[in-house]
Amino acid sequence: MHLGFLDGSILVGYVVMLAAIGWWAARRTAKTTDDYFLANRSIPWLVTTASFMATCISALTFIGTPAEGYSSDYRYLLSNPGDILATIFIAMVFLPHFQKLRVTSIYQAMAERFGPSARTTCSAYFLLTRSLASTVRIVAIAKVLEVVSSGALSYPCCVILVIGGILAYTTLGGGRAIAWTDLLQFSLLVTGAVAALGYIVTHVPGGIGAIVDAGRHAVAKDGTVYNKFNFLEMFKPSNLGLLALMTVWGFFNSSASYGTDQDMAQRLLACNDPKKARWSLMIWGLAGIPITFLFLSIGVSLYAYSLSHPELVAGMTDPDHIFPRFILTTMPHGLRGLLLAAIASAAMGSADSALASLSTAFTMDFYKPFWGKDASEAQVVKVSKLSFVGFGLFFMVCAMCLHRLDSLLWLAFRLIAFTYGPLLGIFLVAIMTDWKLSARKVIGLMIFPTILTFGLAMTAWGMTTHGAGGFWVPLHQTYWRLYTIFGTLFVSAGAWLLKEQTPISQPASVA
Repeated sequence: MHLGFLDGSILVGYVVMLAAIGWWAARRTAKTTDDYFLANRSIPWLVTTASFMATCISALTFIGTPAEGYSSDYRYLLSNPGDILATIFIAMVFLPHFQKLRVTSIYQAMAERFGPSARTTCSAYFLLTRSLASTVRIVAIAKVLEVVSSGALSYPCCVILVIGGILAYTTLGGGRAIAWTDLLQFSLLVTGAVAALGYIVTHVPGGIGAIVDAGRHAVAKDGTVYNKFNFLEMFKPSNLGLLALMTVWGFFNSSASYGTDQDMAQRLLACNDPKKARWSLMIWGLAGIPITFLFLSIGVSLYAYSLSHPELVAGMTDPDHIFPRFILTTMPHGLRGLLLAAIASAAMGSADSALASLSTAFTMDFYKPFWGKDASEAQVVKVSKLSFVGFGLFFMVCAMCLHRLDSLLWLAFRLIAFTYGPLLGIFLVAIMTDWKLSARKVIGLMIFPTILTFGLAMTAWGMTTHGAGGFWVPLHQTYWRLYTIFGTLFVSAGAWLLKEQTPISQPASVA
């Protein structure tokens, strides 16, 4: 595999457009943190919607979802109706509360109810979770870039290029640059996916008919013949229990993601129309279905293609390799460059928003309350820019370390299971009740389930690593997803039991 002149031109053009948007955004000097992080809440709602979608779609989605279609079926498409319910719930309950308080960091809302210590704890949970989870994404895109360059670029060079490129436009332009570059990135990744599907379909002998026939008579690794187009498989009576469980888990997990994660909420808070910002969130709940369908269809089409071109999958042991392998070895020049730019945009769309949200949380929840009480807005904005660079360097160091720790990457992915539950529980109590709780009780309620679930996860990992079976295997592989539900219910029930009798009064404004 090698990149042609046209491929390189497309990739260079993509980088130039990112730099141009960053330069344009930087010309409008941010005088306040609200302007720097949220573009003074002036982003058009269509741009907000695209930015939010770009944040939700990562390079792992771009690679992993086609792999699901290739190796499995369409069951994944309708397996999580809880996500749609979560978007409606957060749009109707959480987001109006944040908008009413006009917070920059959503954890400022916790200070309103339970004091500054609760805000600091919630923000620290987010900083830890998002830092490690985003580092995994940096590792993923750096490894893809290393493969694409055919080894010409070492892994450390790829990490530096990715993070350096993101910092170039995020630090200069802040939230305004991120919103508009996300629009570019979302357009590019959808265009690339549609182009890829079109190319694959036209190069399968027999076209769509052959793809459908191959999907209906797909052969699993064990020789079992099954139908990939089993859209309603999850709604069969025998699977209703599993569907209900996945719906509940999806609702809790997505509610925590959309409602307690600064990374997600920040895109919506920058919108110039509060009501349309809520629609942006609900649109994603529905738009996720056709986007998932698109990527699953790429995977199913690749399965049909591989039947007539077995050399594509020769020696392949991981279905996650199918789409990158097709892009790098089969696609023509030009289209190859477009797809590589699309993968890069999916990765950067998630990473740039992560940098922005981490910087926001650090500046608003740590710097201003502790060290910058008397600092001018100009000084705070300067610190905000420095925090962008600081978190970028942190990503860089962690990505270098995780490159050699592949066996522990599962921990970074699952870290949200230990923190999302307690966060969602305390947000539910703060927004939907008038219970009075001291900050000490709030912090204790959050820390206990975090330590308990983390201890269980590490014990299960250790036991399975040393050959233990029984209960430990499903706990390590599957049931860790229930930690989010447990954390939410534990904090909510604990808050009800420990609440004081006098309802808490609502302050008039955010400190």
